[in-house]
Amino acid sequence: MTSDRTTLPPVRVDAAFKERLARYAESQERDVSWVIRKAIEEYLNRHEEGSVGKDPDRQA
Repeated sequence: MTSDRTTLPPVRVDAAFKERLARYAESQERDVSWVIRKAIEEYLNRHEEGSVGKDPDRQA
């Protein structure tokens, strides 16, 4: 049996962000990896339809 799952490169965040993420995941009774996947999925769903120029998080 093969899996369609893979890993991504590590993401560096500051300690406060990591703690915030862990607290949120715990409050939702989810793994941190689940929260991260959901956040990325939601971000991509919002931004894939637009062009790079329309990305509100992109610095000019």
